[in-house]
Amino acid sequence: MLYNQHDIVREVQRVGFLPFFAGEVEGFSIEEQISPDYWFPEGDAVEGVWEWKNDIMIDGDCAYGKFYQGKACFVSMEWFPHLVNVRRATYRPTADEELLLATVRANSSLLSRELKKMCGYTAPPRKRVQNPVERALAKEMPRPAPQRKGFDQAITRMQMGCVLTSAGFEYNYTRDGRRYGWSVARFCTPEDFFGEERLRVDCPPDTSRQLLMEHLAQALPQATPQQLQRLIQ
Repeated sequence: MLYNQHDIVREVQRVGFLPFFAGEVEGFSIEEQISPDYWFPEGDAVEGVWEWKNDIMIDGDCAYGKFYQGKACFVSMEWFPHLVNVRRATYRPTADEELLLATVRANSSLLSRELKKMCGYTAPPRKRVQNPVERALAKEMPRPAPQRKGFDQAITRMQMGCVLTSAGFEYNYTRDGRRYGWSVARFCTPEDFFGEERLRVDCPPDTSRQLLMEHLAQALPQATPQQLQRLIQ
């Protein structure tokens, strides 16, 4: 059972991978192992696993993103470079993904809402008019559509391809300093977050895949070879 962020860090380091949500490998997730008191804690004074993500990434020296079948997963830096080696060998970005990636690289890191706006995934704002009649008519007109669609799918594919990772999560605050709503993801490239040197491995992708399979077979004896392949691919 996991009771705090330090427990989660130890589990990430032990297994190398730790999905946030339950999946096909039984017992292999934070959701299944965390104390219910910290999954959805009651009371504003109590923090839970949703608030621990940033600290786990730093204290655990691990990557966090949608790395496991399109869902959130922590990966230790012992094994993340090998996962990058495997995934990038087969990842082929679309034109829209290339634009997103170039925009992130040019800015080092961006909040998801900033990236959406800069790459045309949000509708342009309505033109401001002073005349009350024109303003009323403008409200009745359909809002212009975004230039591009499919932002969430593109961002997920980029994380699965290990070309994009989370750089943390930030909250919105009221003028008097009260936090509200869900946290907003900040994205960057693994190179910007960890440095190029730490991502370098001196072996081909097939060797990285074999090393990952051998390690996970020992760490997750309850998983079938097919399940382990789906975790890595």
